[in-house]
Amino acid sequence: MTVVPTTAEDYSISFLTNMFKPIEEGRTLEEVTQNTSFLSINDTLIQVYTNVFTIQEVRVGPRAMIGCPVSLHINSEGNWRNAVHVEWLDEKGHVLHHGPIYVPSGDMEHRHIKARVSHKQLRWNVLDSNYCEVFDIPKNRWQQERIAAFNAAPVKRSLSPLQNNLRDMRVMSFNILSPTYVSNEEAIDRFFPYCAPEWLDSSFRNPLILREILLVNPQILCLQECSTSAYRDYMEPVLSQNYDSWLNIKNQASDEGCCIFMQKGIFETLEVRSIPFKEEIRKPEYREVLTNIGAANWLNYDQESYFSRYHTIFQMGCFRNKLDDGGSVLFLANTHLYFHPHGRHIRLLQAYVMLNELERFKQQCSKKYAFDVNLESSTIICGDFNSFSTEGTFQLIMNGWVPYNHVDFDYGLKFGYERFDPNDHNTKFPRGRQEEDANHRSETKERLVVANCTGYQDAYGGQELPFTNFVKTFSGTLDYIFHSKNLQVGFVCKYVRENNAPPDTHVNAYQHMMHGLRNDHATRDHCVV
Repeated sequence: MTVVPTTAEDYSISFLTNMFKPIEEGRTLEEVTQNTSFLSINDTLIQVYTNVFTIQEVRVGPRAMIGCPVSLHINSEGNWRNAVHVEWLDEKGHVLHHGPIYVPSGDMEHRHIKARVSHKQLRWNVLDSNYCEVFDIPKNRWQQERIAAFNAAPVKRSLSPLQNNLRDMRVMSFNILSPTYVSNEEAIDRFFPYCAPEWLDSSFRNPLILREILLVNPQILCLQECSTSAYRDYMEPVLSQNYDSWLNIKNQASDEGCCIFMQKGIFETLEVRSIPFKEEIRKPEYREVLTNIGAANWLNYDQESYFSRYHTIFQMGCFRNKLDDGGSVLFLANTHLYFHPHGRHIRLLQAYVMLNELERFKQQCSKKYAFDVNLESSTIICGDFNSFSTEGTFQLIMNGWVPYNHVDFDYGLKFGYERFDPNDHNTKFPRGRQEEDANHRSETKERLVVANCTGYQDAYGGQELPFTNFVKTFSGTLDYIFHSKNLQVGFVCKYVRENNAPPDTHVNAYQHMMHGLRNDHATRDHCVV
């Protein structure tokens, strides 16, 4: 065999842009690398990929459940969403499904499954996950009947010009219970002593939470107590196919916060922001408010440090409805107010700051994006407000004002942050002060008014749920969806009671049977609203 030596004249090599134009001479090596899309060798085109990441690890959760999306974790050097192919296999190697989201069917119980992920550009980069066993889902008749009734209910058509009568807009608010609050024995013994450890494990709870979300299929989803791990490992990987999302953490210690999901194809995101209460309340514009509500008289009050431990955040977004020919705008707020049963003064002040900043946000967006905030926009406020409908927080949101001397501000006179014992809240601070006293106070002309706010309506108005939060030491309604008065509610996810229970029975069959919502049937201590 004769070896013929090659010379430079044997090849014609060109670096081409994505428009098939040669890279200009004199460019640096870095510029050539960044701008080259094709390599031409003797008129043969070879596509060039730069900064191509590799798949480094693939794993699935320790368990999978029938009817629940299986959590898939892919570790890579870059964004793998559109760069990989995923297929699911059983223990015999049979392909069950193609795509990153797989929901096991009923015939998969006690079978073992795994995911195989291959890189679309690097054909050699193929990794298999571990196997996990598929279990049957816990039976929760109460939850299933409630969602089934909601899905089957006929929707009342709205007369509002800001609502599309061709399709309903589902809004879902859900406190999903952060693992932070079930991570120590004291918290478990206090609130969930009836729970086996495996019921509190995130790998058990999160797939069931996702299943509940998918069953409701909301266009707007607001979560509270969403941890970084729940968002990163479960919510975002599964829901990102159909939703844009934003997670804002309260602080590093709790590692949980509020999260908004907006369905793609329906909403155009104009602006999203997160406002921390403890920073906002210290601004000069709120000093007069603090003076008028008597904050200086509160126990251990110090202007510089008093609010530093209250980590509530307010998520706000401005979205244009793509399905509306008129281009109507939706404002959305999501929050989780302070939890302490004696902290009514804190919650009322937090609600005021939220509403005040929301009105400011609305005015800013209307000027920036050129629309009439009164005629062309509507507003929805979701959250866990940790407040009864008889409290000042609820009254402020509904009316847009409360008197400066509202009875809830008096809680600051006795409240000490470190003094928390949920078992004694009925003794030191009786639930519900003198109603006649509260009514007398509301007649005063000295009001804490939210500028430009005429109040909102409760989506469950007239049909309030008997409870949205249920644990060993407490049962009551704390979660709400409020909406502007130019929106009409078609239907709500109602309370399901036992067939034989009288209509006014507060404690239903579920409460008789269970000690609290967080158990093997329910994935968290709050209901969906």
